[in-house]
Amino acid sequence: MVERIACFLTCGYTEAGAMQSFLKKINNKYEYRQYLPNKTKKKKGTPKTIHPKFSGLTGEGLLKKVYEIIEKHREELLSCRAIILEDDLDGRFHGMTEEQISQYKEEIAHTIREKLGGNLPVFILYASPEAESWFIADWKNGFEYLYKDSNVVTDVENRAKAFFTHHLRKYIGKDILKEYEDDIENYGFFNGEYFKLSDKLIDGIQTDIKEYIKAIEGANKEYVNQIVVSRDIFYSKKLHGDRMLRNIKPEILADKCRRYFSSVYYELHNLE
Repeated sequence: MVERIACFLTCGYTEAGAMQSFLKKINNKYEYRQYLPNKTKKKKGTPKTIHPKFSGLTGEGLLKKVYEIIEKHREELLSCRAIILEDDLDGRFHGMTEEQISQYKEEIAHTIREKLGGNLPVFILYASPEAESWFIADWKNGFEYLYKDSNVVTDVENRAKAFFTHHLRKYIGKDILKEYEDDIENYGFFNGEYFKLSDKLIDGIQTDIKEYIKAIEGANKEYVNQIVVSRDIFYSKKLHGDRMLRNIKPEILADKCRRYFSSVYYELHNLE
């Protein structure tokens, strides 16, 4: 019988749709059972929807719900091999020392074990600042795959798609990530104000990248025109996030996202 790992996920559409398959790529010895969000609905031919009482739960709100579920299903959870808590970080640790971060995570793990009445391994996996950072870090299997190879974009020819993804990567680095281009897990604060990476990508891919491409000197005009008028080139967490999460390779993230992702990757990968 395959042992289970209990999963408590940030209540967003990207994670609710595909996080279990992503975790299985890290360690395929286990079944990953999703306990939160545990109220998802899906009609044939439509994307999954999350019940309003769970949708958007993150941070302390997510932890409160996790603790409630653990208390309610204590005996069932004690039969699992481990607990995984996954959340977007969204700049939560900004200004904290490594010691303070470790203590914060250990307090969560301690509370979970205390409520369980057992000593299960607890993995706390942060997408920092959001899952979109993973789709950028593993570019080939993330955003390049989405717009070039996944058949999401049907109104742009293949060579124009390759042109678009090449310049999209440059645009994201220069105009969105800026000084965080080589430290994406720390992204978010500019002059003391926090900006959500997903919001910047949604706005940028919808409009700004098209203006950026129009301004490229000597660019193929036919490619530019196809991209500018395309109705398929946009970004939606609900429609696109789980596609990329299913496709990216965690071993690539372990090499590129060393601040928060890497250590948990190796702990889970080595779990026997």
